Amino acid sequence: MKQFLLGRRLVGSWAAEQGVTLDDAAAVRLAETLASRDWNAPRAADDLDLSLLSFLILETAHRYYVQADKALKTCQSEGGRALYPASMLPERLADLAATLRFYDELPAMAASLPANGLASMQSLTNTLFAVLGAQFPEHMAEVHAQAMRDEVAEAVRSGYPRAAAHVPVYSPTHLEFVGAIEKTRCIFAPSGKYWGARDYDEARGLEANVRQFGEDLFRFMTVAGKEKFKGLAFRLPASFSRSIEQLAETTALLLDGLNRIDPAGSACLERVDDKPGWKFEWAGETMFLTAFGVCYPEDHPRNPYGFDYTYFFFQPDFVLRNHPGLIDGKEEISRQRILASFRKDGMDYDNAGKEAEHARYLRPMAADGPVVAWWDYLPSRQRQTVEPLAAAV
Repeated sequence: MKQFLLGRRLVGSWAAEQGVTLDDAAAVRLAETLASRDWNAPRAADDLDLSLLSFLILETAHRYYVQADKALKTCQSEGGRALYPASMLPERLADLAATLRFYDELPAMAASLPANGLASMQSLTNTLFAVLGAQFPEHMAEVHAQAMRDEVAEAVRSGYPRAAAHVPVYSPTHLEFVGAIEKTRCIFAPSGKYWGARDYDEARGLEANVRQFGEDLFRFMTVAGKEKFKGLAFRLPASFSRSIEQLAETTALLLDGLNRIDPAGSACLERVDDKPGWKFEWAGETMFLTAFGVCYPEDHPRNPYGFDYTYFFFQPDFVLRNHPGLIDGKEEISRQRILASFRKDGMDYDNAGKEAEHARYLRPMAADGPVVAWWDYLPSRQRQTVEPLAAAV
């Protein structure tokens, strides 16, 4: 149903403009309030509770990048009206509150990612929207306008204010990174689901910022497993990538800092070299990393697309390896398609001599240049007499 995907974007943008974006805690309170209503009673198309319900569904779907599923194709048919009765709303709203509460109350870090049997935002928001379509067709006919009414903004502002300073999908890092995604030649990037980490605080230093990022990474990885997110962006000042050597050392210091606070206690950095098969491990999971830096020219695939920042993009293997383009023997074909897309626009790169995945975290300036051995900059490998480049920033 196009109303869902369009509404997700419209309501998300409107909520940001009006200053009524939700966080998980506020969404829980709103869901529990709406769950207490009598949804079997007749309602006008502009009923405020209906409008708040539409706002909750679409704004939550925006924050969690929810896609439309088959429930929305059948909900307004005769069979759909029977499958999605109004009596479902209290229970499904309670389920929505339970999943959001789980995300909101995650520990900062733990030895492994928390597991649960709760329903996903994908399933819950689609089901709730299907009930709206099945049982309240007059409201659904003008659902976007109803969800973005002044009365809705006032009700949310007064009764369900956002308390969290950082909501990943509304973060400056996310909004800027999505702008870069829209420009990239990677054929799979535009369809991905991404979040942005908290802003780098230059007053606190690298170590404190890495710890803060570790907390964001742990939450992201927990959410990504259920909600099928693809990656988390971490934005640092441009000074961390003024040269390719600077970017290599920043990469080493970032991974070293994460490794030292790894809740699972991985010793992966003790054995990194240029051989294929090595993986960076954190919180019991392996992952891939892509570094973007201002040292790269505009026609380089690792240029941050005109933004004056250093970017690191983390992708856990449990989501990356489940991408349709990387399963069932399609990985090499997909890689060649991506390479061809970049090459068409004069942004060549070359994997010859870079068979190890971690040899691709950074790219050399020239497409056929040698591997940028970021691991040589790990603190454990640096001579004590040499001051680290990034530490002087």
